[in-house]
Amino acid sequence: MTETTHDPRLTTVAGAFRASALIYLQMGSPLYAEFCRGGESDTDVLLLADFGMEGAKPSHLFSSVHYLLLGNPDDPLARYFATLSDQPLPPEGAYADFASYCRKHRDQLQHLLQTRTVQTTYAERCRALLAPMCEVAREAGEPLNLIEIGCSAGVLLVFDKFAYQLDEQGVIGNPDAAFLLEGELSNGPRLFIPRIGTRTGIDLHTIDVRSQEERRWLLALCFPELRAEQQRLDQALDVIAASDVTMLEGDALLHIEQALAATPDPVCVFHSACLFYWPQEAKRALEDRLLAASQTRDIWRISIEPSDTFDEWHKGRIGEEEDESQAKQRSGEISIARYIQGTADRRVAGRPNADYGCIVWFG
Repeated sequence: MTETTHDPRLTTVAGAFRASALIYLQMGSPLYAEFCRGGESDTDVLLLADFGMEGAKPSHLFSSVHYLLLGNPDDPLARYFATLSDQPLPPEGAYADFASYCRKHRDQLQHLLQTRTVQTTYAERCRALLAPMCEVAREAGEPLNLIEIGCSAGVLLVFDKFAYQLDEQGVIGNPDAAFLLEGELSNGPRLFIPRIGTRTGIDLHTIDVRSQEERRWLLALCFPELRAEQQRLDQALDVIAASDVTMLEGDALLHIEQALAATPDPVCVFHSACLFYWPQEAKRALEDRLLAASQTRDIWRISIEPSDTFDEWHKGRIGEEEDESQAKQRSGEISIARYIQGTADRRVAGRPNADYGCIVWFG
């Protein structure tokens, strides 16, 4: 292991590792937290991670390592991954094997960091989507036609095909669904499964759920401790494969007008943990396109994204003194907007916790 230099770029990457260590502990991944603590002061690892996606450099590197291990679990590092071992070793002491693995597979890892994107998705995220979809369906009507920005494989586009138990209403959805998603929704609206019409996803790199290599990448994005969640994601990919979903690959700013033109009313555009990675000018450009399109039709939008302050801290741009307070905050907010005649009426409807299992609803 080599100690970090005073390169400003690596200082920012090291800050992202430090922030991510606390996030991983909050989200139930002590192994990745251990990698962050060791990597924060390891120049070789930071230099490799710097090839990763802006705003997600630690997780991009760890997921790339996970991907290679899922393909060949013979390395000693695999002993620490619950997704690869029935009795994983405790995370303490794992960093030496991790650093060694990064050195041995540097070229492969760099290639993954330069050609793959972070498209983390869990079926559990649908728990935070159901309530705002119910609200939009009540306001806009049904069947609701969906466009997801940053769709990955399209798990959230088939949210209506799962069953839920989030409050005193009991189980919502098909009792024969592939799985039941349980959570806690406080002060939420009346839940139901909206009727869905068309489903369109946009992503820089769409995932073909029929490809085993593509599925492996998506499964590698799961935290290694979340074995049950990884298994549910695998089941969700089977649901997508049996569903009618249109995928558009490329820049959402280039595709959104085409997607809107091809989608009947009522239409809901949504995204989760996606615009988190966009620069401000791109966020403004998307807003401008939706405002322009609303001159001739109403458009609804659901956003489930971290706050701007959390975003900057997570990327390593806010100092150490903010670490504890930021890590303990709920990681995002759920907002609902209606675009009509070139204006937007937007409200913050709720806040989910980091794993989307507990949602406080404001209405």
